[in-house]
Amino acid sequence: MAYGLMSRFERTTTPLAVLTQLLAVAVIGRWLFVAIPNVQPTTAIIMLTALYFGWTSAAMLALFVPVLSGLLLGLGPFVLYQFLGWLVVVTTVVALRRILMKSRLLLGLTGLAAGFLFGWTTNVAYAEVIGSEFVNLLILSVPFDLAHGVGNVFFLLVLRDLFVRIFVQDEG
Repeated sequence: MAYGLMSRFERTTTPLAVLTQLLAVAVIGRWLFVAIPNVQPTTAIIMLTALYFGWTSAAMLALFVPVLSGLLLGLGPFVLYQFLGWLVVVTTVVALRRILMKSRLLLGLTGLAAGFLFGWTTNVAYAEVIGSEFVNLLILSVPFDLAHGVGNVFFLLVLRDLFVRIFVQDEG
């Protein structure tokens, strides 16, 4: 998967400096909010990257954020599932891009849903270990997924205009 993303990277029009700045902000944001379970600006930053720069740029962040933040917070097999979770979110945002560009409400609702999409995808990392108790894991994770989703809504509302002002260049 990583090779596939890297080969597509050459075709992205997003400047490398912008991607590295977004990567740094996403990793640092994840580290700064580590004390609040599942609440961090990383998913919102990845969603905004998908919205304004497209699938490839956001997928690059989805790949590198868990690896680099894992160096600060700990690495494990769950890192692959974090990548996959953010990739599901990126794909969802890109698929809904037209309507999300027009509606803050729908972007917020997508951010809320992204908390659950990411959480459910990362829970798959534990499916083999806990077996038949997987449904219980999904139920027990609801408060954490909800916190992630509500955090996404907050960060999307707070960061969207700032993101556009700093990172999105007007071509007109």
